[in-house]
Amino acid sequence: MKVTKKQAATLKQAISYWQQEGLISEPQAASLNTSYDIVGFNWKLLAVYSFWIAITCLVISVGVLLADDYLLMLLAKLIDTPASVLAVISAAIAAFAFRFGFKRRIRSPDKQVSNEALYFFGVLFTSVSAGFIRETTLFEGVHIAWFLLALTLILAVLGFKLRSMLIWSFALLFFAGWGIEQTSVLSNDKGYFLGLNIPWRMLILGGIVLAGAKWLQGHPKYHPLYEPSRFIGLLYLLSSLWIISIVGNYGDAASWAKVAQTELLHWALLAITSCIGLLIYGIRTNDKLIGGFAMTFLLINLYTRYFEYFWDSMHKTLFFAGLALSFWLIGSKAETLWQLSTKSK
Repeated sequence: MKVTKKQAATLKQAISYWQQEGLISEPQAASLNTSYDIVGFNWKLLAVYSFWIAITCLVISVGVLLADDYLLMLLAKLIDTPASVLAVISAAIAAFAFRFGFKRRIRSPDKQVSNEALYFFGVLFTSVSAGFIRETTLFEGVHIAWFLLALTLILAVLGFKLRSMLIWSFALLFFAGWGIEQTSVLSNDKGYFLGLNIPWRMLILGGIVLAGAKWLQGHPKYHPLYEPSRFIGLLYLLSSLWIISIVGNYGDAASWAKVAQTELLHWALLAITSCIGLLIYGIRTNDKLIGGFAMTFLLINLYTRYFEYFWDSMHKTLFFAGLALSFWLIGSKAETLWQLSTKSK
């Protein structure tokens, strides 16, 4: 069995403990210690990181393509082909990419990361096809929200059927884009929908995604879609809370600029207490994803508050020294509680 250095240390510690407690004999311990090999470099982790970087780059490229009419028209002129024909060609390439990726996954199920990466091209050309369709005469007056909805539905169905983490992730990203655009259309681009600005709407979309993740958790067949849903849902939720802590529920920059940041302090407290609550929940349930997100956005919120309230009035050394002291005290208290719980066992 191949394990990382960290996993090997845990296994060695567990085997040593079992031997000391008399649960296994010395020959059994020796046999267990030789049953695994330490991997020198975590290539899978590198592949996963590369995979997420590719997703980020694709989101940026597709967003620019769909939003830039000039770029689409220039590309059509360079190829000297009608947009409708380019849309069909792109759709055919996307279908081929999805089919090839599916067949390759059947042949080589162990190559999970590269198999998922092949779907990347399917998602890319599906999005490009939608962009070209938008430039045809028949659909030139259709709002972009309908194209985002179509992409969301197409990718959601494919991701669900193929149980693909990558395709499903993009469906959730397009879902957020559609939600924001559609509510903006319904509000006549006045900045508010049902009294909520864009960050608050994004917060609700994050809650919807997390509710969907909860449903997926109860269906083992679709477990590959569970973690991406949680990741994206938490990202929507906590990033929205952070933005709300800065702009509150103001719908335009002109109104927000007239307000002192101290008047938005209650929103800042909401964001910080939410992060602390999620951090405590993550620690209690040993949920590293929630704990990691909560800690990251807690620090982001604290640094943001410094720039808002203390940049001119307090020296940076004092502010961060105060933060260091507070977290040191929290860490010391947590260490004491951990020691007491260990002794009780």
